[in-house]
Amino acid sequence: MINTQEAFEKFRQRLELSETERKDTIKRHNEVRDLIRADFVVDRDILTGSYGRSTKTKPLKDVDIFFILGQKEKDKYRQKAPSELIDAFVKTLRGKYGHDAVDPGRRCATVEFEKNTQDEEGKVLSIDAVPAFDMGDCYEIPDRHLGKWIKTDPEIHADQATAKNKELGGKWVPLVKMVKRWNRSAGKPIKPSFLIEVMMQELVDAPFTTYPSEVRRFFAAAQAGIDRAWPDPAGYGPPVSDQMTPQLIAEAQRILRDADMKAAMAVRYEQQGKQSDAIALWREIMGRYFPTS
Repeated sequence: MINTQEAFEKFRQRLELSETERKDTIKRHNEVRDLIRADFVVDRDILTGSYGRSTKTKPLKDVDIFFILGQKEKDKYRQKAPSELIDAFVKTLRGKYGHDAVDPGRRCATVEFEKNTQDEEGKVLSIDAVPAFDMGDCYEIPDRHLGKWIKTDPEIHADQATAKNKELGGKWVPLVKMVKRWNRSAGKPIKPSFLIEVMMQELVDAPFTTYPSEVRRFFAAAQAGIDRAWPDPAGYGPPVSDQMTPQLIAEAQRILRDADMKAAMAVRYEQQGKQSDAIALWREIMGRYFPTS
């Protein structure tokens, strides 16, 4: 029988992309890139978001492609309502994937490849196509909800994630994936998932101990920190935490408190030599990807 540390190592491995998933992701995002490039002047496009930062969890939903558009598109759209550029992306993508498979999002056009599937394993469920303009010192993207163009820089986000992961000996990225997987299993009390990364930049410090200890530490620290305003780490745009209403904060605190209490019990089980009880409780906390053998 495996012990808790071995179970967390298997959990880490299960959250890594399989070769099938990797190949399918490349095929899907290249297809979307080709479609946008056919209808718009694109200076360059990059993979951003959690997929670009290697912190994406399974199933593969919301893989982000950041399209930095050329001057022709800036002249055409920059002075218009932000929703018009998003809608133009939607129109292009619907030409390939159909009306029901493509929706306008807050800051992107979303293609859903497996909209109603019950079998999520090994599949890319959706891709977000994000239009952007290079403003010299940063980028601007449309925000449908705010009705304006907002500043951002996903390359800064990626650099910060890389630096934090190096600081913690390569353990930070797997830890982020584990907590994101917990968040999804718990009904997504923390929104958006990028907020988890932003919080973990501050709440997870060296020296790194063990995965179960660091997960529990996050549950405890996040209870106190979830009600804060968490700004964009690049220094642009609205707070990353702007989706967390007082009601959602209260619910997130309740769920985090419950997870923290269960994690404390799992640690006690392990200390008492009750490995099977500890692992069973960790699976209850972390969800179906957590192994029991």
